[in-house]
Amino acid sequence: MEERKGAQVMLAALTVMLCLSIGASGVFRLREANVRREMAMQQQREMADVIAAMADIEVNLSKLLIASGARQSVSLLGETALLAQHVESGLSRMAVSEQTAGDAMKFAGQMGQYSLALAAQVSDGGMLTGDDERQIEDMMQACHALGQQLAGQGGEISWPDAETDSGIEYPSLIYDGPFSDGRTDRRSALLNMSRFSRQQAREAAAKYAGVTVEHVTEAADSGGRFEAFGFTADTPDGHIAVQVTGQGGFLLWMMPENAEFAQRRGEEECLQNAKVYLADVGFGEMEPCFVQQYDGMVVANFAAVQDGVTLYSDQVKVQVSMDSGRVVGAECSQYLANHTRRTDIVPTVDVLQAREMVSGRLSVKSERLCVIPQDEGETLCWGFECTDGAADYWVFVNAKTREIEQILRVITTNQGEAAL
Repeated sequence: MEERKGAQVMLAALTVMLCLSIGASGVFRLREANVRREMAMQQQREMADVIAAMADIEVNLSKLLIASGARQSVSLLGETALLAQHVESGLSRMAVSEQTAGDAMKFAGQMGQYSLALAAQVSDGGMLTGDDERQIEDMMQACHALGQQLAGQGGEISWPDAETDSGIEYPSLIYDGPFSDGRTDRRSALLNMSRFSRQQAREAAAKYAGVTVEHVTEAADSGGRFEAFGFTADTPDGHIAVQVTGQGGFLLWMMPENAEFAQRRGEEECLQNAKVYLADVGFGEMEPCFVQQYDGMVVANFAAVQDGVTLYSDQVKVQVSMDSGRVVGAECSQYLANHTRRTDIVPTVDVLQAREMVSGRLSVKSERLCVIPQDEGETLCWGFECTDGAADYWVFVNAKTREIEQILRVITTNQGEAAL
């Protein structure tokens, strides 16, 4: 009798354990399915945004071919440059191969650069040439092709070789201001950092979004150069997507689901909040080097500062809600690719000697010692913000050789400023 009771107890215990196991397995599968569904939905949203932006660019370019006034042309070109930046950013977050995304991103970046070069040409009183019109038509066709491929192939892009080498001499600087497209091809020190677990990355995402970990859920991960864990944070500013690198747990990018905010706060307050935020989450001392406003956000490129020297290669783009004053977005890939402590940032040419190289036609408004990215590395320069009364310029003089390394002209469009 006792043996029978013991067997019954054991059988009951095994039954309970089996039920619990099946239940736990079901919960795990349900959770896994929810994560996969969220990943798919996020990819669909990214793709829809990119396709819509490509369609808007195509429409703008078609209008440009029939625009008769300089003001309208400059407005269309400025908007096209901003849309091209949006496409480039969106492609970087889509689950396509690094080479595939890289080709399309290169085209989007070149298109933005070319649009700004044309805007500068037209604003100076120039006209669109026959070559310009043919190039615009080529860009329209390429935009249409890319949009069709994205819509029809689920993001598996096959880019025509003819479009990746257009033969245009593009400006070296693009819409986001001085050196915002700095080098990203060097081996990042990030690759040597320790590997984060998903839970550690979730805790980091909560810190970056300014919420507790209970308000962070898993979302789509991303690959490419910086593999990252994906999360969605429920914040006072709405849902924010956050990507945290697997190596080191750094913020790769952060983007608000709602990209329009009421304008209740000023630019200076938002910039100060961004500066404090960057220091608090581990980026150290940074200074704004380019600022614009749109959709109720202050959008600023911040460059790292080391011993008073501005490191233009190490930039983070930050979005601050003008409603709450909180940081709601950031893009950090350029900083992560380049940031390291520089060892040779002592000038042999002083600021007065360097200033003598600035044209007498220009009045100097400010100066700073800085490191700028070059094709084969970096150069320590004195940077001079100047004006001739009609236009603004940046002149960069080598702080070792006293040679002029770069001259940029600042132009203004309806969407903000551009440095070319």
